[in-house]
Amino acid sequence: MSEPDTHLVLARAKLNFARKDHGERCWDDESAIADAIHGRPVLPLTTTEREEFLAQARHELRREPQSA
Repeated sequence: MSEPDTHLVLARAKLNFARKDHGERCWDDESAIADAIHGRPVLPLTTTEREEFLAQARHELRREPQSA
């Protein structure tokens, strides 16, 4: 079982985060700044919270059947 590609892990983690509807939370500082410019104050996830989403995404991708 090989490690999933980093880009796939990040994409899956962000998708999982978006699916959970965190209201006034966002993935990172860049997203918080962009939303603040549009008048929507938000708080970015902490490093620990992002790592939890990344770990879950890695786990999910490892369990998926590999395409040939």
